[in-house]
Amino acid sequence: MPNRILKESICRSEEIDSLSWFEEVLFYRLIVICDDFGRYDGRAKIIKGSCFPLKDVTEKDIDKALGKLAAVGLVRVYEAQGRPYLQLVTWADHQRIRNQKSKYPEFAHDCKLLLSNDSNGQQETVMDNKCVRNPIQSESKSESESNPDICSEPQAAAEPEEMPVITLLLNTGEEYRVMQKDVEEWMGLYPAVDVMQELRSMKGWCLANPTKRKTARGVTRFINSWLAKAQNSGGTPGYRSAYNQSVAGGSRVEQFAHGAREWANE
Repeated sequence: MPNRILKESICRSEEIDSLSWFEEVLFYRLIVICDDFGRYDGRAKIIKGSCFPLKDVTEKDIDKALGKLAAVGLVRVYEAQGRPYLQLVTWADHQRIRNQKSKYPEFAHDCKLLLSNDSNGQQETVMDNKCVRNPIQSESKSESESNPDICSEPQAAAEPEEMPVITLLLNTGEEYRVMQKDVEEWMGLYPAVDVMQELRSMKGWCLANPTKRKTARGVTRFINSWLAKAQNSGGTPGYRSAYNQSVAGGSRVEQFAHGAREWANE
């Protein structure tokens, strides 16, 4: 197992400061035993044996501490392929990834989150839906009313989910979905920039720099900083010349942005 990095900033972390001594110790020991992608087996029995082989710690203690770590956003506990796993959320921000493949499955959109904390600080399992879909399509109304755990069929089909125009990989392995409305807003803010081309460049950068990928909280700041730098550097060739002509002609930035959107949709 390679050496792990602990930075001085951990002493001033509000998330770390909110932990009990045991929760903090568990977090540090998870850093040591996780694989090179910050992932590990999510079963309390396995964590107990790996992190506290010489301590009198119960599996209940482990589960409760994991719930707190999940609640403050340091750890994500999820189910993949029918088994629980955990991911240290900010792993790629602080550690070096040497191996090409993780020992454990990553968190994906179809994985189920397992732990959270309720208002009393008690660990609970996260369920996407409390009701079970009725497997019998011809079930009678009286049966549905007598069994509240069976969901009735929807009256109308749900509208299709809006598809992203592009995605960016985050440090957890998840994908940040960029929607059309986001692109249009950035086109208005950075009218001299070919926003879609810059987003494609960002996607390539994230693929080539796995240790520098952004968190879900920091990715929008990353995108805006990238676009602002491109705007301040003169914009994108082609877009830049059109923008300069627009400004020289005295038209408004909003009019140029509208024309650029129409050109992008052709």
